[in-house]
Amino acid sequence: MALFGSRALLRKIIEETRSSYWFWPSTLVVGGLLLGRGAIALDLHPDLLPFNLPDRLTAIDPSSASNTLSTLANAVIGVAGVMFSMTLVAVSFAADTFGPRLIGNFMRDRGTQISFGLLLGTFVFNVIVLRAVHDGDPAFVPYIGLAAAMGLTLMSVFTIIYYIHHVPETINVSNIASDLGHKFSASIRKLIDARSNHTAEEVTVPEGTEPRPIRLQTTGYLQQLDRQALFDSATANDWVITVRADPGDFVTPHMVVMEVASDTDLTDKQIETLRDAFATGNARTEAQSTTFIADELVEMIARALSPGFNDPFTAMNCLNWLHAGLLDALLYNGGLTPHETQRVRFQHLDFPTLFRSSFVAAAPYTMTDKMCRERHLTLTQDLLDRAAGDCRDAIAALVPVLTAPHQPIKLRGSLDAV
Repeated sequence: MALFGSRALLRKIIEETRSSYWFWPSTLVVGGLLLGRGAIALDLHPDLLPFNLPDRLTAIDPSSASNTLSTLANAVIGVAGVMFSMTLVAVSFAADTFGPRLIGNFMRDRGTQISFGLLLGTFVFNVIVLRAVHDGDPAFVPYIGLAAAMGLTLMSVFTIIYYIHHVPETINVSNIASDLGHKFSASIRKLIDARSNHTAEEVTVPEGTEPRPIRLQTTGYLQQLDRQALFDSATANDWVITVRADPGDFVTPHMVVMEVASDTDLTDKQIETLRDAFATGNARTEAQSTTFIADELVEMIARALSPGFNDPFTAMNCLNWLHAGLLDALLYNGGLTPHETQRVRFQHLDFPTLFRSSFVAAAPYTMTDKMCRERHLTLTQDLLDRAAGDCRDAIAALVPVLTAPHQPIKLRGSLDAV
């Protein structure tokens, strides 16, 4: 298989790159290197410029230019080290306070990545221009590069001001809950929109057809599932595929991730194509896994109500965001209704399952605090007033548990003990 023969693998790599702290800083370092070489090239051919540099800028001698560039480079790299230390402190604080699974949200923060990268790029630019200064015969001072270095350093000063403001904002608990809540709602709406645009094909499995199990050759959490690749393979070969694993599930080479109903045996190439629709990793991610975002909010509730923190207001804030997402699952564009596909059959997420992953999972923690339990009950009652059918039944099962907090939690269709 080619490196990018799998779209699921490519999406996984892109997601991991977005979550990394090296991509934007590395890109801006390379940009500073190229920009420095370009500035020196312009200084060697000043006739390419459509204007002349002011006399005040070209009056500096090589020694002064070298000292200026050296001072700017030392200052910028020193501040970059302080910024990196602040980032590590913020990530460490977030991991201890809100849970290690939320570290990826800080690593993905584009403002932090670009701020750090801009200072590193400015440092590299200053060093490249500094090397071009020649105090000999003939003397050479890259005036354009010097002017650009001062401009980039001034930009770095404003970047530092922004960064000092931005870091406390990233570890503000209300902002963290808000960010997760918006992701939760957006993921639900995306699921609903995708289902409304899908036209189900009526396909039946011929009698006597033996489903052929497909297993992956890797162990880990399913991070990406290329549904379109499965649809294309099933349509081209007249298969019916039943997918047994969802994004976020832990799989091993001994587990069946899908079954293929086919009249003929599958070739090695066909099996490899089907396997390429899955990409695994070492941890669950928010990509294609709505319930994982709910788990992160529930984890924040659990930590907020732990004896070490005892912060009911943060827990109630997380409940509000879970409630907002569940309202979308109930009311947005018809809601998160049961969905079936015939050609490729997935385990589609429905409202009762999402409700159990969020409000039911949070119940053991909210019942330890009177304010949180009352807020939880109020939000549950609001959902109950808006729901009908199976959705209403799933919500109604939680109401007596919240009103009688000393009773054990045993809800139909949920975990025996949440």
